[in-house]
Amino acid sequence: MAIPSDMTGIGRAQADLEEFDTAVRMTAMRRWTLLLIALGEFVDGYDLIVIGGALLLLKPQFHLSASETGILGAGAFFGAAAGLLVFGEVTDRVGRRNVFLYNFGFFVVFALLSAFVTNFGELLACRVLLGAVIGTDIATSMTFLAEISPRQSRGSWTGALPQVAWTVGALVSLLVALALFNTVGAEAWRWMFALGALPALVVLVGRRTIPESPRWLVAQGRADDAAASMLKLGLSPAAPGHRTKPAVSEAVIALRPGSEASYLDIFKRPYTGAAILAIVIVGFTPLVGAPASVIAPYVLHYVGLLGPTAALKGSMFIWIGGLVGSIVAFLTIDRIGRLVSSAISVFGAFVCLVLLALLTGHATAFVAVYVVLGALTWFGASSFWALPTELLPTHLRARGQGLGNGLARGVVGATTWIVPAGIAALGFEPTIILLGACGIPLGIYALLGRRFEPRGRPLDEMPSIEVHRTERAAL
Repeated sequence: MAIPSDMTGIGRAQADLEEFDTAVRMTAMRRWTLLLIALGEFVDGYDLIVIGGALLLLKPQFHLSASETGILGAGAFFGAAAGLLVFGEVTDRVGRRNVFLYNFGFFVVFALLSAFVTNFGELLACRVLLGAVIGTDIATSMTFLAEISPRQSRGSWTGALPQVAWTVGALVSLLVALALFNTVGAEAWRWMFALGALPALVVLVGRRTIPESPRWLVAQGRADDAAASMLKLGLSPAAPGHRTKPAVSEAVIALRPGSEASYLDIFKRPYTGAAILAIVIVGFTPLVGAPASVIAPYVLHYVGLLGPTAALKGSMFIWIGGLVGSIVAFLTIDRIGRLVSSAISVFGAFVCLVLLALLTGHATAFVAVYVVLGALTWFGASSFWALPTELLPTHLRARGQGLGNGLARGVVGATTWIVPAGIAALGFEPTIILLGACGIPLGIYALLGRRFEPRGRPLDEMPSIEVHRTERAAL
């Protein structure tokens, strides 16, 4: 890659970026930008959970088998996995803003189309396409959030804030489902899908006010554009002689690969250890947490023996628990760190899933444990969602998020199918205990990987830490 001729400009931009990163106070515009980006997860939460309530009506109306029910619930997750993988690559190449300015336009179209389907195949196609749009937004938004969040509170803004938005979206979807169940009846699911277009349209309009990520612009050698972006987000240009020394040398910035990078670069030195840790944790933890999400109404109805309306109300309590867990994470994640939080989450979820297996005949206790599971799941998600974003450099950041969260969405999709199919083939107790047991090695792995903890570190510091660790070992 050619070295930019304006090295001084790049140096100045990197110095401003360091000040932007370490700012104690944020401007209203910066907070507004963080909120608008995170609100994409409200749309994600609404759409991915609304199917849980819809399935209670679709199963008898479309005469769905247990396998078809699971596939419909999983369709959006598999679509999201594809969207994450494809647009993780695109986002690193063309920029964060260029991608998410348009993706929700497609969401509006597919959400409305979902309301008019007439059979299983049409609905499955719409769910997969909606998932692809959601995956696109995750790859872009999670990366963007990390790049404009202050260093000392990056976990709260990048990890926990999107989870708060996600759980609110999930909760709203269930409130909408309950209201429509009581007013529209058997056709309520059509309105549930169509109404998802409204928040997507609001977010789409609001995001047009957001500038491009200054960190991505610096990595592209676009110093003037980066300065303009930081200025719009509230950074006052430093006076000459008072700039912070750049955290990364100008030569390193200039030589960073851009369009030449690929997914394989994620696993090359100096990123190998941190990348594997991030992708394994974020990719496989949903094995433990997925039973608390989209499939919860199905489990409460067919295992907890609650009626359809009672199952939706029980799911609302689960998401209230999830909201509490996300808020607790917002307040604590930058104190106790991402990896310890992840371990607490998966160990606690294992205990909850074992208790669920023991309480299938006790509806009240069953729902109560499910609420605790929701709180633990989203407390942990607030931590591990941020790991691929924080542990990889700018030119690979969206790819890392695409690969890690793409794997996670695929695992959630598989689990959403596994639970009803497993209940039918093996029974609820062994199915849920086997899923819960996956949390034990994941929690141990998270604790063993604490040397990679990104709390309070600059976004591009992790590679140098890995190199220094390797060099010390060689000596």
